[in-house]
Amino acid sequence: MAILELLKADHAKVKSLLEETLGTEDATQRSQLIKQIKTDLTAHSHAEEKVLYRRMEKSEEGKDEALEGDVEHELVLLLCDQLARSRSKGSDPWTARCSVLKELIEHHVEEEEGEFFKTARRLFDRPTLQRMGNEFIKEKSRLGVAPAAEAAE
Repeated sequence: MAILELLKADHAKVKSLLEETLGTEDATQRSQLIKQIKTDLTAHSHAEEKVLYRRMEKSEEGKDEALEGDVEHELVLLLCDQLARSRSKGSDPWTARCSVLKELIEHHVEEEEGEFFKTARRLFDRPTLQRMGNEFIKEKSRLGVAPAAEAAE
């Protein structure tokens, strides 16, 4: 599977987990879900940065998008960490912070699956995107997380 398809599957999985998290008020369930989200996003971000962003940074066309993606990942992971460490997962402030996380991720995904993916398709041919997909799978596996596309099979 090409890297862009794997990324899209990961995005859909995290979106679903966030909707489930915000759809419950049970603090124990929220705790388990945010832990899963944090684990998945940490592996996803690291693998995507290593396999795709570093290559995109080498081109003038992809540099700004890759650097912006890095910053967005950093902010998302910071919020995930705060949510996971919080003792009051049933509180209104926690819910507000989780809603902001969801909005940040939706913004990131919209940009990435739009212009960013178009740039990647211009920079890399299909066989290269396929090889990058294999690298992405290996990197996530090394971090102990299967890509969403593999987990669904």
